[in-house]
Amino acid sequence: MTADPSTLPRWSYPLVLVLLGIVLFVGAVPFALQLGVGVETALFLSYLFFRSRRGAPREPAPAKVLPLFPGHLLLLLALSLLPSPQPRLVMVWMLVPLLSVLYDLVASRGRLRSRRNLSILTILYCIIWADLFFLIERVIVLGRRIVGSGEIAIGAGFVLAGLLFVFLGVYRHWRTRKV
Repeated sequence: MTADPSTLPRWSYPLVLVLLGIVLFVGAVPFALQLGVGVETALFLSYLFFRSRRGAPREPAPAKVLPLFPGHLLLLLALSLLPSPQPRLVMVWMLVPLLSVLYDLVASRGRLRSRRNLSILTILYCIIWADLFFLIERVIVLGRRIVGSGEIAIGAGFVLAGLLFVFLGVYRHWRTRKV
């Protein structure tokens, strides 16, 4: 069985757990959310493990979102190190792993060319990336304590960059249906 490039290699699971430990140890995340993030990460890694035993899907998704999880944990680290803890932002972050698994489950069902599956994949893709762009913008604005017109300018810049990025992703999904 060959390695599936659309997921994390098994040897990286301990590194993800170490990164999670760092996030939980140094971050200012309330205990209930720490518990939620820990359980969610364990479930995410369990999903990756069972998925790797199943092998690569017949028809891979147009975008690879599972291997980005370590980067998502780094974003959680940044959120947890903000000057004033933002529990709501951590809850918004918790959508990312969940939606990433849902994206992969829909993609692994095969028949990507069906309108319904491709529409669900596209919607999940848009939500994941809009969520990430929002969180990165919040880390910058809250971390630098930017207010007023500076906050509006940074927000507008992230909206434009996010829309361009998501539009290109939607285009890639649309092209998958045409191929």
